[in-house]
Amino acid sequence: MNKEQEHPLFTVEYECSLGVVYYRNVVASDFEQAKTYIHQQQPDVIIRAVTMMEDEA
Repeated sequence: MNKEQEHPLFTVEYECSLGVVYYRNVVASDFEQAKTYIHQQQPDVIIRAVTMMEDEA
């Protein structure tokens, strides 16, 4: 079983200092880990939303 199957997929919506909104899919164990991943990559952004994606199986 690979990592993507072990952890759910989250979509993180975040906004940069210029007001541009971005969306990024992140494999994480929970909401906080998804937010932390984005802040590690982009420390100055504002997290607007985190959504857990449903399996389409």
